[in-house]
Amino acid sequence: MEQDLWIYVGWLALAGIASGYAGGLFGIGGGIMRVPIFLYLFPAFGVSSEQVMHVAVATSLALALPSSISASLSQRRAGNIDVAFLKLWLPALALGVVIGVVLSRYIEGESLQAAFAIVILIAAIHMLVSSDSFKLAESLTGWLRTFFAVFFGGVSTLLGLTGGTFVTPILNAFGYPIHRAIAVSSVGGVVISTVGAAGYIVNGLGATGLPDHAVGYVDGIAFIIMAPIVMAAAPFGVRLGNRLNKHVLKRIFGAFLVVVALDMMNDVWHVV
Repeated sequence: MEQDLWIYVGWLALAGIASGYAGGLFGIGGGIMRVPIFLYLFPAFGVSSEQVMHVAVATSLALALPSSISASLSQRRAGNIDVAFLKLWLPALALGVVIGVVLSRYIEGESLQAAFAIVILIAAIHMLVSSDSFKLAESLTGWLRTFFAVFFGGVSTLLGLTGGTFVTPILNAFGYPIHRAIAVSSVGGVVISTVGAAGYIVNGLGATGLPDHAVGYVDGIAFIIMAPIVMAAAPFGVRLGNRLNKHVLKRIFGAFLVVVALDMMNDVWHVV
């Protein structure tokens, strides 16, 4: 049993390195790496199949907080933060997170997994085929900005993400430079992870089929092991992202999302 625990801790450490680096590089909080890993790990360590998606989502959101904070500070030092935009974006984003937390009480885990895979694949296709000449508009303002913030806040919370999977390509399509779009995603991740994780902790109190070390739906051991590793790895991803050509960064982001989406689809529908 002790050996199994050390194996578990080892996998958690590797997941922390990978997700923290990816979070800094792409402004995604690392959730699209963590959630699939958790879906494989958690059932082997006491999480019931009915609860595994909720535990994966909640733990991913909790872990996104340190990586989002670290990435945001790095983005600020790089001069990519748009304070005026964030003042209008973040309150609507927080409202969406609250809506997502409430809805999570009524949506089954398998439905969340299917939605996770589909949304990521759509985002990946956009990042791979779009070009600078493709613009929905020159800027994102008014009611449309509010709508996207609320919508992305809710969907991200349901799927254990911090918004970068959706926010980065959409802002880019509305004329926002890729590096600034990633910075908005990083700062927004702080709001989504804070409010979302707190909501999942409350929702999970008294739930059955959870490991003994869970705090609500958040896996306590995973958070303790991975949090410092995620924070240490995120700045390295930010530095690489700021050095890469924006076209290269978009293609890497898109290819990465395709791999994750296809794996998730296979897990849900057993294609292979």
